[in-house]
Amino acid sequence: MTPEAILADLLERGITPKLTPDGTGIEVPAGRLTDAQRQAIRSCKAELIACIQESARLTCELLDAAMRACDHWRDGPEAREQMKKEVTETPPHLRADLLDHFRQNYPD
Repeated sequence: MTPEAILADLLERGITPKLTPDGTGIEVPAGRLTDAQRQAIRSCKAELIACIQESARLTCELLDAAMRACDHWRDGPEAREQMKKEVTETPPHLRADLLDHFRQNYPD
């Protein structure tokens, strides 16, 4: 199983893994992992950490791009909060495409 597939599986099951403050470990809510998930995480921990970091970076860039779109349309605080909510609810595997859309239509 690839790190991307492991992350997608966890997110699909409502488990949001986070990195430890030093960036060398993965934290999940206690008691939420199956034995198979635990083993999958252990088998490619370093790659999964990199995948989580990349996902976080992509999400930050996507939020910035979404706020540029809001600036373009002069959206108020409520619309901006709604946009943030929609971005964070976008499935991770679709975020790169959404970022490309925002970059094409609302460049820096």
